[in-house]
Amino acid sequence: MITVISGLFLAPVAKAEDDAKPHPHYLLSINFAPAACVLYPERRKLRQCQEGYALIVHGLWKEKPVVTTKTEPCTEKAPELSPVQQSVLEKIMPDEEMRNKAWQSYGACTGLSAQEYFRVVMSYANKLKLPELFSEASATDREFDQEFLAQEVQKINNNLPEKGFYFRCQTQHEKTFLTEVRVCYDKLGQFADCKSFKPNCPDTITLRAVK
Repeated sequence: MITVISGLFLAPVAKAEDDAKPHPHYLLSINFAPAACVLYPERRKLRQCQEGYALIVHGLWKEKPVVTTKTEPCTEKAPELSPVQQSVLEKIMPDEEMRNKAWQSYGACTGLSAQEYFRVVMSYANKLKLPELFSEASATDREFDQEFLAQEVQKINNNLPEKGFYFRCQTQHEKTFLTEVRVCYDKLGQFADCKSFKPNCPDTITLRAVK
């Protein structure tokens, strides 16, 4: 079985690329909420932790071959979204605080309006499928071979190149948790090789229990 991110959407997003004309290459970041809620105590009060979310969208940003050291947000203003768009976004980005940060740190830097930016986020997430094992309920943490997980992702996403996505991990108490999957897209919203391919997970990684 697979988790289809698009299944969370309540509104059509097929025309997002035409309307928003995004930067030629983008990177979509999907967080594994159970791991993030353990590793980042400041998040524990958020809905993503309180309500047992498994997968959430962290953000979408311009994907570049050279890593920059930019830390300042591009705006301090909250995104202006319609009630309908906010309702749709809550399915994949449940916390207003995190949506605001995504807009301020990434979206406002793209040159798109807030509504355009989040339409592109939804469109790109709509294209992605993730294995069911990423979100299925489990009473305990589970260990997996990193290569196996990568193969499972590729198996259910047509035309996703081997270097079109990668995993990010973080270690705590001798366990290395899978915290993020990053997926790269070209100017047409199709999967593409990542310009900056930065996996950091070991051969064996832990999926935090989803309760």
